[in-house]
Amino acid sequence: MSRRRSAAPGIRDVATAAGVSITTVSDSLSGKGRISEATRRRVREIADSLGYRPSPLAQGLRAGRSRLLGLVVTKYGPTRWTFTRYPYFSTVVDAAVDAALDRGYALVVLPAGGSPETLLAYPFDGLFVVDPLRHDTVITEARRRGVHVIADRANATSPEHLWVDFDHDRAVTLMCDHLGTRNGHAPALLAADGDDSYTHACIEAYRRWCAGAGALPREVRVGRTEEDAAEQVTALLRAPDRPGAVFGLEDLHLQVLRSAVRRCRLRVPTDVALGCFTEETATDEGSGPVARLTGNPAALAGNAVALLVDRIENRDPRPELRTVDCALRV
Repeated sequence: MSRRRSAAPGIRDVATAAGVSITTVSDSLSGKGRISEATRRRVREIADSLGYRPSPLAQGLRAGRSRLLGLVVTKYGPTRWTFTRYPYFSTVVDAAVDAALDRGYALVVLPAGGSPETLLAYPFDGLFVVDPLRHDTVITEARRRGVHVIADRANATSPEHLWVDFDHDRAVTLMCDHLGTRNGHAPALLAADGDDSYTHACIEAYRRWCAGAGALPREVRVGRTEEDAAEQVTALLRAPDRPGAVFGLEDLHLQVLRSAVRRCRLRVPTDVALGCFTEETATDEGSGPVARLTGNPAALAGNAVALLVDRIENRDPRPELRTVDCALRV
């Protein structure tokens, strides 16, 4: 015969065991109310002995919070696209969900391409905007409505704005230094054709590196689908002035580069050296070695949630969490 599992103890059970009111239990555990320290300590000890855990939702409602966080990727503005199919964004989502739950919050992943009114129709305590546009209307509208927002450094236009990012200059320098210059030319840069601040910051860092190295830059803005990008990269590698090295800024550029060198029958790195900013870990021995740079999305997402919750709960955000490190894997 199966034994029925006993229900978890509730606040009423704690009140009965301690011989006090439910309000006294609530105030004792939350640190509020005019209660003697001895009573507060005794209630906490009884709650611990019973295994009582306050409901995060109930605590949030009493504090006027929903304990809901939102996450949205606005990289291509109103364009709808499935960002979770790419390793960078799927890692961000996984890490953000875990970090939110660890702090007693639930995280809602919103679809790309929605209007600010649609995305902000939920009672979020805070919003994490990943890969935002340079002048992002979702961020602007959320701030106007009084929703706490964290995004990247470019969208932090005031000292009180929260941001988390990685060092674009360091990332581009690591990649360009590794690939090097050939015949006075810098590695060609593949960048998405959107107006997101990540792409813009990387392009600006690339131009600074080229100026410092005295090398001629070559920027190629490619389409946002693998088919569009593959056509442009193949044309680049078949051109008479083919670059000696190429690197892309997106996860999808890795497969595009691999397939293009095979299609053009080029040897890597003898004919052309390859690099990519990607979280993809699988190797493809048939296309030759590709230098890969990680922007540490798990740390970025974890830090973003920590900073956001600190602001929501009226704690001073920790500035050391704003910047995450990157690394080159060769």
